[in-house]
Parts: sequence; C-alpha cells; structure tokens
Amino acid sequence: MQFGLRDEFEYFECSKCGCLQIGKIPIDLSKYYPTDYYSYRISGPSIEHPKTGIRAVRVKLILKILSRHYFFDKNSLGDWVANRSCVAGDYPYWVRHKRIKLKLRSDSSILDVGCGTGKLLLDLQLLGFSNLVGVDPFLKEDIHYPNGVRVLSKDIRQLNQQFDFVMLHHSFEHMPDPLETLRKAYELVKPGHYLLLRIPLAGSFAWRKYGVDWVALDAPRHLFLHTRESIQILASHAGFEVADIVYDADGFGHWGSELYLRDIRLTHEQSPWINKENTFTKEELAQFAELDEQLNETGEADCGAFFLYKP
Repeated sequence: MQFGLRDEFEYFECSKCGCLQIGKIPIDLSKYYPTDYYSYRISGPSIEHPKTGIRAVRVKLILKILSRHYFFDKNSLGDWVANRSCVAGDYPYWVRHKRIKLKLRSDSSILDVGCGTGKLLLDLQLLGFSNLVGVDPFLKEDIHYPNGVRVLSKDIRQLNQQFDFVMLHHSFEHMPDPLETLRKAYELVKPGHYLLLRIPLAGSFAWRKYGVDWVALDAPRHLFLHTRESIQILASHAGFEVADIVYDADGFGHWGSELYLRDIRLTHEQSPWINKENTFTKEELAQFAELDEQLNETGEADCGAFFLYKP
C-alpha cells in the first residue's frame, strides 16, 4: 500500500510473544524497493544552522553542551540549556528521553546499519561527532561525504571492527534472520557499550485498532514485526541486556493507517508524506501526534527504541 500495489501477503503471529512474521518472503523483493524508495534518495542533513558569524559560534557552543548532555552524561548545565534553547529539538527523541548514560564523546566510533544514504549520520556530524560510518547492502556504491561521513555498500556480516555505539533505525524489521543479525551486532559492539534498535511494535494500540491496515505492517518489506516480549527473548539469546526502552511514535502510525482505511496509498498526493495540503487538517494531525504522546508515556505506542547493553 505504500505504492498502491495492493498485493496481499500472509503473516502469522507467535502465540508466545506476539511477534508477527511474514509467511513467505517474496523471491524478488526489488519490486517493493523501487529506485525512488525514500531511504535511498541522496540528500543532505535535516538540520540547518548558520555557518558564519556570531550566531554560528553561539550555536556551536550550545551544540557542544547539549551533545555532552545527551550523549555522554546528563548534567545541570546541559539541562538548563536544553530547557531554554530551540536547538535541543535538533536532537532525536530517543536520545532526549533515554534514562541511561551512553558515554559517547565527539570522536567515539558510531555505526548505523541499514542507513540508506546516511541522513542521520549527516545530522550527527553537525551535532559534533566525527567518527561516523554507515552500511547498507542495497546501495549501488560507497558514498564518501566531504565532511568525513562514510556510507559503505556492505552487509553487516562483512564488518569486523568494534564500535562504541551501533544503531539500527527501522532496518531490523527488513532483515530475514533477526537472531543472526543481533548476534553479529553483539560482536560489533565494544564491551560496556550499547546497541540501539528502533523498530515498529506489534501488539501496540495502533496494531490492535487497525489490524491489516496498520501502516507500519508495511508488507512485504517488514519481514518481522516485534513486540517488547520478542525483543527481550532475542536480546537474551544474543547476549544483550535490555537497558532502556524509549517509545517514540509521532502520529504517523495513525494518519498513515487512516489513509489505508480509505484505500489511499502512502505516496499519494493527498498524503501528508507528499503534500502539506492533504487529507487531514492541521488539527487532525496534531490530534494524532497528541495521541502518540500519550501512548509513548503508557508504553502502548507503535514505535520503540531499545537500548541493548553488552556487558
């Protein structure tokens, strides 16, 4: 339904943990990953800051304070700045709301698995990080950005070095063997450090409400849709400890599913993904976002960020 193909697929649900799994992976998935698939579009960072002048110096200082506050260890100065600066909004929801200490410095090695063209890495570079690499096996060739960010056309299984922080942002559900992937990720994380796993969540309010019209089901690209329980099981088998969970839904699960209920594809001109003047009013979109804020608080949201610790 993302592209309006309306092909049908059968999924089954684990009676123990609630994980959803596609019954049969299509032999040729390329049909569902067209050349204009959103994660493979070359684009710059989503953050924009002044590059010269007094404002640029001021923003650079604020970013230094906030990056230490969010990524290394929360402190009173960072808390004060975060509550008074709009720049704090440039930091991802999952890092602003976590309860653990990542202990990452500006030169810490960070890996993003399944990163597309590396948009998040470009954002992290602007936030002060310098040792950034991404991998995505579906890229035609490696990308070397002028700012030092590297994105390699590789599979996670081709990597051998260890990193201070490894991330999978909504790529885990596209992988055919979750346990094998987590075990490989365990090898890549340095002891005493974290793996970040951000995924859509089955068993959530949106899944129960919309069922097969739940936009995050995203058949057939999403091969596994995990629950909190299934991630706990997988993490344990791979050697990780689940140190923290941040629920970070933003309204998309609701308005996207409402489109599907109306038989409107996600890439239609009426979709908020494409057009600001869309099927929903600003008030309706705000209500969807407000609902997810409540669901994030109660743990019923359909997106979650799992911080997995390697002892």
